Amino acid sequence: MTRHILLIGFKNVGKSTIGRELARTMELPYRDLDRELEQFYEQTHHQTLTARQIMNEHGEQFFRQLEGDVLRNVLAAKEQIVISLGGGTILQSEHQPMIGRHIVIHVTAPKSQVFERIMVNGRPAFFAPDENPYDAFERMWEQRRTIYERLATFTIANNSSIGEVTEKLALCLRAGMI
Repeated sequence: MTRHILLIGFKNVGKSTIGRELARTMELPYRDLDRELEQFYEQTHHQTLTARQIMNEHGEQFFRQLEGDVLRNVLAAKEQIVISLGGGTILQSEHQPMIGRHIVIHVTAPKSQVFERIMVNGRPAFFAPDENPYDAFERMWEQRRTIYERLATFTIANNSSIGEVTEKLALCLRAGMI
């Protein structure tokens, strides 16, 4: 089995940006699970929607099932790839064993910055509509943090330049430290 490099973490911590740069640095293919999900949805439903729109239109249960199908397809790749997962991909207990077989990089960032980045595009679909946005964020941050930490092979803080974070990851991966 090929061990892929998976980036996990809360929404807007920089998984996609770091993942793209890490793949480029290590000369590996890159996949963003949300983009893969959107493309799969478009092929199967003949409609173009973002991941947020799919969740809003069809609900979380449908979204997570679709996400699981796409995750299985992406992980079946024969060559090693770098994959950025959606922030909630790890929530499904059936996804966790699939994820745990790979090199799992937990990307973190300062919590206040992450909340600000999330709210720039308005209230996200995964925040409960009857809950204060910051309270929803805080509750979900703590709930997911424990799962991220349990699944992670390595944790890295995205608190410097993307180049520095990526170079550190690439050095650790090449040296077999991760």
